[in-house]
Amino acid sequence: MGKNKKIIIGAGIAVTITVIAVVVCILIFGSEKKKESTVSPTTTVAVETTTADPNAGKTRSKLTGEFIDSKKVNKRPVALMYNNIINAIPHSGLDNADICYEAPVEGSITRIMGIFENYDKVKKMGSVRSCRIYYCAFANEWDAIYSHFGQSKYALSYLKSGDIDTISSLKGEKYFFRTSDRVAPHNCFTSGANLKRAIKDFKYRTDYKKGYQGHFQFADVNKKIDLQTNKVAKKVVLGYLINKPWFEYNEKDGQYYRFQYGKKHIDDQNKKQLHCSNIIVQFVNYKLYPDNKSLDITLNGTGKGWFITNGKAEKITWKKDKQKTGQTKYMDQSGQEIKLNTGKTWICILGNNEKSNFKIKKK
Repeated sequence: MGKNKKIIIGAGIAVTITVIAVVVCILIFGSEKKKESTVSPTTTVAVETTTADPNAGKTRSKLTGEFIDSKKVNKRPVALMYNNIINAIPHSGLDNADICYEAPVEGSITRIMGIFENYDKVKKMGSVRSCRIYYCAFANEWDAIYSHFGQSKYALSYLKSGDIDTISSLKGEKYFFRTSDRVAPHNCFTSGANLKRAIKDFKYRTDYKKGYQGHFQFADVNKKIDLQTNKVAKKVVLGYLINKPWFEYNEKDGQYYRFQYGKKHIDDQNKKQLHCSNIIVQFVNYKLYPDNKSLDITLNGTGKGWFITNGKAEKITWKKDKQKTGQTKYMDQSGQEIKLNTGKTWICILGNNEKSNFKIKKK
């Protein structure tokens, strides 16, 4: 009986242990299954990203190659004559010009003509000076409306011919104003608002003429023109005798900064030094009109010159079919039309008899 009791007790203990083990297993594995059942599967979703085009809604300017509002790309430019004797500086608004022409007039002085694409908000532009007939031809190359105050007698018939749209004292002085900071005739100015009003009053065409494709060719987008030449151009001395202008190259921004009369050439409206990406030097023949002082510059035919950009210079040739109309084409040594770097351009007209005054320096 004692032996049977021990067996029964032992069996009970074994059963108890077994039950406890089963319960523990249930608790452990049941908990794991519960954990597994509460874990959600992870899903990877690919998100497409797009980069906004910074030039969306823009088109390259015909004057600079820079991207501008597509709605303004066909806006006809204005060309304005700037007095450039020492009594007429500092200049106002010239930093807003996209193209500048500089050429000699009487007595070895020069005049500058700025061609403006965006002039509406320029409050002061000048001082404005009189026309010379060859500047009419320069303005026509860009289909520009030409503004000046006064004119040489040799330009008068062309100005009245209807072959060029003008804003001048011939059509009313109300579009110009005088200042008291300098003596006449060096104190005549205009503004973008005045020019805009004159264009409206005279009912001039405000878009480029039909079929006008522009003048210059520019480097491809985000590309730089690097001339295939060993001619380094860190300083360009133009050789004009009175204002003695020159340009100095800045490698950091690729710009040529202008000096004249022994100091920086500054626009008094924004206090910035005038600068450009490209310089074209065009050598021409000229003679005197019967008054023995007014220049008669030959712009048709062919000639030599220099193209300077991005710290280098190369020899070029130029050609133009007609004196007063058409465009001057600038060709490299292989006979291909040159391509310009994006930005502003100065075109400097020099007499063939003044070539020796022109210098390109390495530093």
